[in-house]
Amino acid sequence: MFKLSLFIVAGFVSLSANAAKTQKPSSDIPEKREFPLNPKVNACEDFHKYVCSEVEASFKLRPDRSYHDFAFSDSNERILEAKKKFMKGLPSAKGLDARTQQVKDFYLSCMNAPAKAKSEKAYVTRFAREINALSSVQELVAYSNKHLATGESLFVNLWPQNNQDNSDKMDAGIGARFMLLPDHKYYEDAKLMKDFKELLITFLQSVEPGIKKSVAEKRAQDMIDQQKEYIKNYPIANVRRQRWSEKRNFSQADLIKKYPLQQLKDVFVHIPNETSVNLPIPETLDFTEKDLTTRPLQVWKDLYLYSNLDNVMDDAYQKYFKAAFKFNKVYFGGPEKRPDRQERCTVQATNYFTKEMDAALVDKLFPNFDESKVQEVASRIRTSIADGIKANKWLSKDARKEALNKIEKARLQLVKPHNDREWDFVPQRTYDPSDYIKNMYTYADASWEKSMKEIREPANKDAWGMGPLTVNAYYNPSENKFVLPIGILQFPFYDKDGSVIENLGAVGAVIGHELGHSVDDQGSKYDHTGRLNQWMTMKDLAEFSKRGEKMIDQFNKAEHDGKLTLGENVADLVGLSFGYNAAFPKNEGKIEDKKTFFVAYARLWCQVVRPELEARLRKTDPHASGPARINEQVKHQPGFSEAFSCKPGDKMSLPESERIQIW
Repeated sequence: MFKLSLFIVAGFVSLSANAAKTQKPSSDIPEKREFPLNPKVNACEDFHKYVCSEVEASFKLRPDRSYHDFAFSDSNERILEAKKKFMKGLPSAKGLDARTQQVKDFYLSCMNAPAKAKSEKAYVTRFAREINALSSVQELVAYSNKHLATGESLFVNLWPQNNQDNSDKMDAGIGARFMLLPDHKYYEDAKLMKDFKELLITFLQSVEPGIKKSVAEKRAQDMIDQQKEYIKNYPIANVRRQRWSEKRNFSQADLIKKYPLQQLKDVFVHIPNETSVNLPIPETLDFTEKDLTTRPLQVWKDLYLYSNLDNVMDDAYQKYFKAAFKFNKVYFGGPEKRPDRQERCTVQATNYFTKEMDAALVDKLFPNFDESKVQEVASRIRTSIADGIKANKWLSKDARKEALNKIEKARLQLVKPHNDREWDFVPQRTYDPSDYIKNMYTYADASWEKSMKEIREPANKDAWGMGPLTVNAYYNPSENKFVLPIGILQFPFYDKDGSVIENLGAVGAVIGHELGHSVDDQGSKYDHTGRLNQWMTMKDLAEFSKRGEKMIDQFNKAEHDGKLTLGENVADLVGLSFGYNAAFPKNEGKIEDKKTFFVAYARLWCQVVRPELEARLRKTDPHASGPARINEQVKHQPGFSEAFSCKPGDKMSLPESERIQIW
């Protein structure tokens, strides 16, 4: 139910117990952290260790954190502390506007532990009773489709997305996912699967207290058997990544005919008849259509129960919650302990009301922010990429023209939204300060209303896809748009008092990275209007693929999934390369300034991470690890070798023939 991604604040294993004794706790993050360089490390042998080893060794990981990547996490922690302070003052606040009143009431319902436990108990009991009363797969599917608006569906979900032929129009996306573990490979771990079965048993006995252990054991094993069969059909991570830039559009009538057991007519009743439907992962619907006729109904019921109840069983179900928390810690790198309740409720309110909270706080946290230096950095990066494309030797004439068109016409939305159309708030509702589960329903209904409205109307390309206090940035190929929120404009990503060269190495590389997505292996399939339109010739594609294959091979050797991380690695290369060219046109500049540039870039990826989480990310994250984002990228930069006097044969210096230049 209500599957919102949690806002997870960073935390990592301390690498040096002695150094950690004097480290401030991560809730007290310095405004400008020191990143002392390690004089014992040769930058040409391991640039990551040269820049990051001292700060990583000195950091003490809080037990309620799973990782700490200093650039992101320092900024996130500062904002989180400000939000916690803001939330503490809300209960006594008077005269709040309607948007902020929503946040207050939702927060209060989370903070009231006894009321929340009562709400959870009533919901889980009712939901389990309703599911177990269903007597056929037809009834189960009908129940799921009826509950689309509440977020309780199992078989399909429906969402708005840009039409691939005309990005000013909206289509409906449809799909489902039944895989309960993060990646296919976890199902091959015998010990993990044994413990996962025990977790499922605990879940079933918590939801149905009268069930016998032997019955729960069989039902848990049946769920696992279904999972193992499903993942034979469900694409792996790097294949799923490709799907979003491939055309898989269908008429509603065709899908209704192809999947009769899934009763899609009852799903499509929410959208206009003429709306095209995009099905990026048809394997799931194919599997469901067959499996509904062959697998016992109880297995599907149990999957439905687990998918919807797992993340709401907390205060009223401590035995199950503790078992799930331990399982996550042991196998996926979860923290040693959970944060205190006030922080958890602040995070939950942030998850649901991100933009509403940001609207109340952004000007208080960043008063009188001067955008001019950020605009200058963005302008120089855009110009640098454009100059690189103009000088490109391998693209055909028309393809070079379109690549240049994409970069020059890409829309840059910087710092924060400026009107309601850009803010794109969820419709306002009245929330109950004492009923947490009811509030989740209320929010789900408001979110559903917004999504269905978006499908029916022209695309709102002005809307921000994330709140301005988010410590991140993104590029949207369907809109040819780059968004840089103010939340990321903190040190070390951005230093308002720093030099332009330092900022070009840091936030400049981020801007270049995101604009680089417009011409990476996926973004290059979209033209400057956001239309899915392959604008490279076959010869161009062959050369592009050849260069990409070299990068895939490089990161495979660095113990990453080169195909999964290809897009992000290409974007890193573009960001760093064109950031350097923007800082040092024609390679002109002082050696010390060049060192400053590369150190500023490397600081972005210093991190400490629990080993189990690192293992999970290697399987599922399209981004490479911090050390790889540093070392594997500087190898392709002749300016780096020049700045640090690297010699042939040094690990951080590749021969010119082996250096990769995508653009």
